[in-house]
Amino acid sequence: MRDKRGKGRKVKEKDPYFLQRFTRLLQVGSVVWGLLVTGSLAASLEIYRDGVRYRYVPVDDYVGFVRGAKAVCGERSISLISREKCPETKRLCKEAKSLDDLRFRLESVRNALTMTDHWVTGSRPGAPDAGTWLAAAEKMGKQTAEWERTQRHLTSELTSRERQFLHQVSDERPRFLSQRCKEELGLTLPPALIDIALINVADLKTETIEVSRYLSLRNHSGVDISSKDLRIYARSFHRKLRPIFFRPLVLRGVAKGSASHSTDRKIRNVEQKYQEASSTRFPIHRDYTLGKIDLPSTGEEIRIRINSYSVPRKCEELSYPWRNATVYLACRFRPERPMESARWIVRSGHRLISENAYGTYEGKDYLLVIDRDESVEVHRRALAGKVRLSGISGGKISKEDGFVLEIVNRSSRQKSLTIIERIPVSTGDLHVKLLKVEGAAHDSLNAEGRLVLRTAVAPGEHKQITVLFEVTYPKGLTIRY
Repeated sequence: MRDKRGKGRKVKEKDPYFLQRFTRLLQVGSVVWGLLVTGSLAASLEIYRDGVRYRYVPVDDYVGFVRGAKAVCGERSISLISREKCPETKRLCKEAKSLDDLRFRLESVRNALTMTDHWVTGSRPGAPDAGTWLAAAEKMGKQTAEWERTQRHLTSELTSRERQFLHQVSDERPRFLSQRCKEELGLTLPPALIDIALINVADLKTETIEVSRYLSLRNHSGVDISSKDLRIYARSFHRKLRPIFFRPLVLRGVAKGSASHSTDRKIRNVEQKYQEASSTRFPIHRDYTLGKIDLPSTGEEIRIRINSYSVPRKCEELSYPWRNATVYLACRFRPERPMESARWIVRSGHRLISENAYGTYEGKDYLLVIDRDESVEVHRRALAGKVRLSGISGGKISKEDGFVLEIVNRSSRQKSLTIIERIPVSTGDLHVKLLKVEGAAHDSLNAEGRLVLRTAVAPGEHKQITVLFEVTYPKGLTIRY
């Protein structure tokens, strides 16, 4: 082809393959731009008690190394199939290919060792070639030793990397959509593939405590998730909702001890056990709405801060001698928001105090046990008292009982202890009365038999606290507590 000016110069012809690629690129770009403008690419992640829903617009038919997932494209269900070939641009596919390459290298070394063993076994050196044989044997021995060392290293590396890969995925084979989906894809995952937990972090200041609450997520489903928003629901997704039908209240006469009472009681016990079991399986008891999150399927923990605040605190040393001889360091504070049962990480600045602490409500205050004081012990020893007859004609027995608390302070500092003790509770014809407390100040005895003692123990001091109470009961009964 010559120039129109007729000077004989050749004009470079256009590449038709280049035009096709450029046109295809413009089409894909326009589709992606349209999805971005309309917001169709905004993925969302919803976590329920009984499953996980991940909705997004797929760019290809690759899903991930996932097992037990269900896919819905628009209004139609799509099955997931497995293939040998995996896109090399995907993170998990790269790791899977790296594992295959490592297995190939290990198999090559093993085959080389096998071939060497066959060659050495089948060879028979002749007398004239003895020197050549010895030189070849020395060279082959060094090479064999090098291959065996390589085999050991590759075997160890392969075992470690396979364990790491299985920690990230729920299936060893990649899954793909059986049909292309150009609409929003809804992917439902089993609940066990994404671990969720609440973690509270307490930072002890001089007179305050800074409380931070985090949501801990671990994704080992085999699907790399990137979501514009995250929503966590305390309810089940597949819950049943039935209408309530009115039933008239019929008055019936039922004899005491009949089967209906025991049946109703059994039903209530079963319902209570079911409610307790369902509440312990899932740690979330209210809904959360959070922002953007990238949750790759690495099996590593990702923490999201929910809220944080500082409130005044009061710390003290507590002891429960009726349970054990340990002295605990605990802090009380009044939380600004309701606290759910969760693990606490306690620190003071950069110093870690405990990473597996727990707390509980006591009235409106929250009691957080943060540490144990190994330098102080409180031991409990039973103390038997007098027994006498009382009441009209000696129809009742009054028995003195109690215990002695022995406190040992091995530290070089004075300890102020708050001791929580208990005595039996009066029921029916059985009456309990507190007689005396020696060696410590105490609060009033409450209706549950809770007795709070307060005392100070000097460095190296051995101290005793005596508690006596009286139990009165009808003659002829045997009491136990």
